[in-house]
Amino acid sequence: MSEAPLRDVNEHNRSPLPEFKAEDFRGDDACSAFCWHRSGAWIMIEPFRRIHAFWKNPRARIVFWAAFTGLAVGISGIGLPAEDYLRNWRWMSRTEPSSGTIVMVEQDQQTLTNLGANDVTHGNDADIIDHLFAGGAKRIFFDRSFSAPGSKDDDAKFIAALKANQGKVVLGATVGGSGPLGNYAGRVPLEAYREHAGVASLLVRHRPLNMNVQIPFSSGSPVGKIPSIAAAIAGVDADPDKLFFPDFAIATGSFRTLSYYDVMRGNFDPAIVRGKDILVVPSALIFNDIHSIPGQNINAPGGYFHAIGAETLKRGMPKEYGWLPAFILVLVLIVTAFGRGRVLDVYRFSGLAAVLGAAPFVLDYAGIQIEVIPAFSVALVAVIRMRNLDRVEEAGETNTGSGLPSVQALRNSADVSTRILVALKIRNYGAIIGSFAEHVEAQLAKEIVRRIRISDENVLIYHEGGMFVWLSSIRSSFDLFENLEGLHRIVQNGIQVGGIDVDLSFNCGVDSEFGRALSGRVASAMQAAEEAVRNDELVYQHEAGKHEAQWEISLLTSLDRAIDNGEVWVAYQPKLELKSNRICGAEALVRWTHPERGPIGPDKFIRIAEEFHRIERITRFVINDAVRVAVELERSGYELTMSVNISAQLLRNPGLPGMISEILALHGLSPNRLILEITETDRLDRSSRTFQMLQRLVQSGLRLSIDDFGTGNATIDYLRYLPASEVKIDKTFVSLMEGRKDDLLLVQSIIEMAHSLDRVVVAEGVETAKVLEMLTGMGCDLVQGYYVSRPVPFRDFLDFVSGRRARLIG
Repeated sequence: MSEAPLRDVNEHNRSPLPEFKAEDFRGDDACSAFCWHRSGAWIMIEPFRRIHAFWKNPRARIVFWAAFTGLAVGISGIGLPAEDYLRNWRWMSRTEPSSGTIVMVEQDQQTLTNLGANDVTHGNDADIIDHLFAGGAKRIFFDRSFSAPGSKDDDAKFIAALKANQGKVVLGATVGGSGPLGNYAGRVPLEAYREHAGVASLLVRHRPLNMNVQIPFSSGSPVGKIPSIAAAIAGVDADPDKLFFPDFAIATGSFRTLSYYDVMRGNFDPAIVRGKDILVVPSALIFNDIHSIPGQNINAPGGYFHAIGAETLKRGMPKEYGWLPAFILVLVLIVTAFGRGRVLDVYRFSGLAAVLGAAPFVLDYAGIQIEVIPAFSVALVAVIRMRNLDRVEEAGETNTGSGLPSVQALRNSADVSTRILVALKIRNYGAIIGSFAEHVEAQLAKEIVRRIRISDENVLIYHEGGMFVWLSSIRSSFDLFENLEGLHRIVQNGIQVGGIDVDLSFNCGVDSEFGRALSGRVASAMQAAEEAVRNDELVYQHEAGKHEAQWEISLLTSLDRAIDNGEVWVAYQPKLELKSNRICGAEALVRWTHPERGPIGPDKFIRIAEEFHRIERITRFVINDAVRVAVELERSGYELTMSVNISAQLLRNPGLPGMISEILALHGLSPNRLILEITETDRLDRSSRTFQMLQRLVQSGLRLSIDDFGTGNATIDYLRYLPASEVKIDKTFVSLMEGRKDDLLLVQSIIEMAHSLDRVVVAEGVETAKVLEMLTGMGCDLVQGYYVSRPVPFRDFLDFVSGRRARLIG
């Protein structure tokens, strides 16, 4: 196949992208066009999406920051003192003797005292050379500078001794002169000496805080590259840019030593030096060359650095691998510890101990040096933070009240199971727990778990509020349903808690989608349990083909049609004035009767409408019907107020007052007959747009009511400055105050507080004569609830108002 000309390709690349219209594509064609049109952008965006998804994992962030810390420590060298401390400790733990091939001749204090001088002369050095070689010494190395001449006679004697032992004497070169900085020995022996002797560098590199010493293999100098004394003794030739650590496990005290003065006089045993390399070192304090020997806790002349370095090189070339190998190994161990509790499991703990502890110790024997502090920094950060995360997650996945595993543990699980997931919801769980003075949740949960395990043995049960969830060991759905029916009969007999018999009522949700992760299945099972409660069924099974989320999306598309064809309607719940014992108003409540699913709870479709910005149409529909009904009631002789719930979303809509005014004008109803119920919110302050909206509504003659008071974040200041004429106590407190003293006191406090601010108080959720009597005694103004009437269609509401029952309640 021939290639297309480059010219054609370029022309194609320069051509503009074709213009597309939405109607040009339908279905798969549209998707294909989009993918073609955006493929380049997709290629660039996808890696960033993956990185973002990875970054959201807290353990991934821990690994990143641990690695970053280790790199920072390694690159900056901030951990070198600690590294040297560990290295010294390893040397100290394996002290060993020298090989005995090097003998130290020390220019000690005895020498200077006997010579009556502050230093030795070149003539003295000549005597040393003559006596040592006469005794059979192999080579002589001077740890001293010879860059300055001595007296004429001493120099002549010294040069003669060097010439007599041509090339067998090595003289030291030190830092100085005008050469470059760094590893450069600028002060070399005089040329007259160099003609007959070798030259070696005396340079050493002291590590931070003088914790350790490194020696170069060689150094630069005015006469070219020269070996260090250690390298010269060992016969090693290497790059000046490389340094090595002497093996300070070699004990300083194991070297044979002679006094310079004794050797100068020939007062020593020749057998000591025969065949040996001799290192002449200044050791008297006046020479200021006494140093701490790493890993040995002793002070000795600096010449011992070179002696130990030479012994090290004789055993083999030491290898330096730096900090990267240990860093990478530890990072790999940490990366594999993403699961909870794995960062210090036996395998990774053993791995960390091997890399950070055993490996450096063992490698020292082989002459291999590695650095572990950067790797230790990685491990330290990762272990501490992952262990803290483990504890937080474990605490979050344990129910503190019952001590059972929390349902959150299942939500965090990516495992797949072929067992049926069951969610059991105790309907009156909160009321039971709240009815006991002492904490009995653990005892109640224990009794529930014991009964579940009667026929479903050894299952692990997770707990959250009134919900108990477990993976059943019963494989058949039919057998499981029978088991749950049996459990229901057992529980119906009551459970004894704290010496009191407690009646329980529960419903169950079941999920058997074995192909999904437990994190997704647990939500399905719990949702199914809620459906069972709403439908008053013992067991409700989640169906894979009818996912709730999918159904909610389809629900949105049919909402407008439902309003138009009458599926959506308004129910009215009477509000009873306690003082006159008369119906004084009603709350308009939206309802939806679906032709297939039956009644759909307002909490469900209202939430969807708010999420997809369809709440305005529903609100307009309800207000219009409520105003129409109020006018019809007025024609029948009943001047009642109408209450309508207003979404917080609508309070931010500047068109709300106009919409309401339009509806009131259409039907001819006075604004003060319409009450707008708003739910308290912690965002509502005097400077907010919502507060300004409420003021506009009140100024137009409408009345406001604070709905669900007590469940949000309202304070007395909130109640004081909000332009509301009515407060509605949430039914949660009203329905429970008969059996709970704290709810009773709360209701009484709200009534007194609202009255002190000239607010009318409405109590919701009145379901018994006892509660009605208690509210009457507290001075509550209005009540509504099932004891008065359920929400009913308008015609039933009209019959209720006009009948004798409406005038004889109580």
